[in-house]
Amino acid sequence: MDSNFRFLPTEEELVHYLRKKKQVDHIIPEIDISNYEPWDVPGLYAGLFTEPDSPYQDMFFFSPRVYKYIDNNYARTNSATARGFWKTTGKERVIKARGSIGRKRTLIFYEGNKTNWVMHEYSLIEDEANPPTPKLAHQRDFVLCCLKKIQDKKDTEEPE
Repeated sequence: MDSNFRFLPTEEELVHYLRKKKQVDHIIPEIDISNYEPWDVPGLYAGLFTEPDSPYQDMFFFSPRVYKYIDNNYARTNSATARGFWKTTGKERVIKARGSIGRKRTLIFYEGNKTNWVMHEYSLIEDEANPPTPKLAHQRDFVLCCLKKIQDKKDTEEPE
């Protein structure tokens, strides 16, 4: 990929990409985030993500939803990895473009304590209207994720 290429989509565009997943697989990779710690993700697709010193540190990928359990049309996703878990923080937001088209939720990674890893997860509203049933649990739906590491303020302050 051209080193001058910048992938900085709007939230509306991200929901559109999720809708058209198969057409953008060559731009946005598929990663099962439950199989990796967040700090391992940048190394999975070397060259696809930005350089370490770049101001653009967002890493985009599709991730299958892995369900912990499904009961009476209620599905709970598995947010655990081998060394930690993703915890939803804040209020889920609706993304609108000529009506409600998707949802965005923010998750923070915990490895015992809160870390600096943040993930924004985008889902389609139509997928939520039809939650998986136990009979269809093997079928996976996808979310589009934007992963980034927030720098500590003490790491970015100029020395005196």
